[in-house]
Amino acid sequence: MRILPLNALLHGRRSLKALSLIAIGLTCGSCARFPASGAAGFSAITFTCKVAGKINTSVDSDPSTYYVYDVALSASPDPNPLPNLAPVPVINSSNPNGRVAGSPTHFIEYNSLAPTTSAPFTLYRFAKSSEISNPNDPTNPINLAVFSQSTRGQIINFTTPSTGGDPATLSFTVYTNMLADTDADAKALRSLQVNILSMTRLANQGSGTRVIDALGDSRSVSGLNNFLQINLLRAGTYNNSASFEPTGDTFGGTDPDIDIVDYSITVTPP
Repeated sequence: MRILPLNALLHGRRSLKALSLIAIGLTCGSCARFPASGAAGFSAITFTCKVAGKINTSVDSDPSTYYVYDVALSASPDPNPLPNLAPVPVINSSNPNGRVAGSPTHFIEYNSLAPTTSAPFTLYRFAKSSEISNPNDPTNPINLAVFSQSTRGQIINFTTPSTGGDPATLSFTVYTNMLADTDADAKALRSLQVNILSMTRLANQGSGTRVIDALGDSRSVSGLNNFLQINLLRAGTYNNSASFEPTGDTFGGTDPDIDIVDYSITVTPP
């Protein structure tokens, strides 16, 4: 178990024996409004991620390729879920989705192919193994090969370079009612295991150079096995004040547009 000072709480999957949450700061620099779509009564979670270079889109580079910027989530009613359920980055092409491993329930992807659309962030839900059998990994409660756009809500509060934000930063807000199949299930959620993932391409798009980054020191395989655990019932901000997401730690090569250098995650309970 690692309890980090100030507003940081970073867990490593390999060494973690038990998870313990700490009180965090109560300030929220850019808390989003509750949308009129009915999220009142549910916790809001605002994610902000900054890279060393700029957010790379098909507008900036070869339109036949695109960089991937994801936030992967494991939402749970358990206040201390098992660390092996947490989302971690994909290193090789054997993973069926090419983005994330572990047992994430959802992921949010920035549409770098069409960043100027009115909805540049899309929330996806992974299928449960109980819904669609998973012969490739029968012990995993999540079928990583099957995901679809969530019907539980659209991300409408966001800031991107295309909306006048910083060229290196993405920010958006989701609500806990969007991370469960029913409102009753959402009310029962207690924790969120989080990883922020960036990559020059998906792992299952053939051979070639692939540069990736995630939370923690990504310069080694063991360093890629880190994640954040968020208490959904307590107001506060988790950020990089203790510098546990270092600069210049990309895996597989160097690319400033992939190198995550700062983040914050703010929880605002109802």
